[in-house]
Amino acid sequence: MFVRKVSQNQIRVEYDSISIPCEVRRSKRKSYALEIGEEGNVILKVPLCPSWVFVEQFLTEKENWIINKYRKQHQRIKELNTWKIENGLSEQQEIALVKRYREAAKEYIPKRAAYYREQTGGTYERISIREQKTRWGSCSSRGTLSFNWRLMLAPPRVLDYVVVHELCHLKHMNHSKAFWNAVEEVMPDYRECRKWLRENGMKLQHQI
Repeated sequence: MFVRKVSQNQIRVEYDSISIPCEVRRSKRKSYALEIGEEGNVILKVPLCPSWVFVEQFLTEKENWIINKYRKQHQRIKELNTWKIENGLSEQQEIALVKRYREAAKEYIPKRAAYYREQTGGTYERISIREQKTRWGSCSSRGTLSFNWRLMLAPPRVLDYVVVHELCHLKHMNHSKAFWNAVEEVMPDYRECRKWLRENGMKLQHQI
């Protein structure tokens, strides 16, 4: 296994003939964690000042997990691309559909945020509807909530979970136990929603 730094936040992990892009995300945490992004890339979560010796050791220990997840994700991408070719829309149809979903999201999501804010508390300044490549929602320190319009393609309960998740960040700007307790208090079944997004999120990103 060989780890090559590409930039401050990007590395490549090379296992024999497989070269896998890896995004490094720093935060105020003590542990190291891995996940697979929607595009099949590896996301490595590390402390603010990571030990690169430990990073290499950690990635070596997780070699089988990384390779298996990487291959499965790329197989899903291949299947989705095949589906899009076989069932694809014209460019004009895609543009029209995206426009309609964006407009619907701008009307619907703020209503859900207003509804759940009564239960979560906190105050937000504004809501932005965007198309983030790696996130379904975010909450800035200034109180701006951002949501991916593609949530309109998800089941309503999943969309609501993302709304509740970001609203709870207004009081807990982290993923501490207190944060997850706040989410669970409003949405006891949030784990099922998170699981659905992990398993189906990529389909939403490529559906239109």
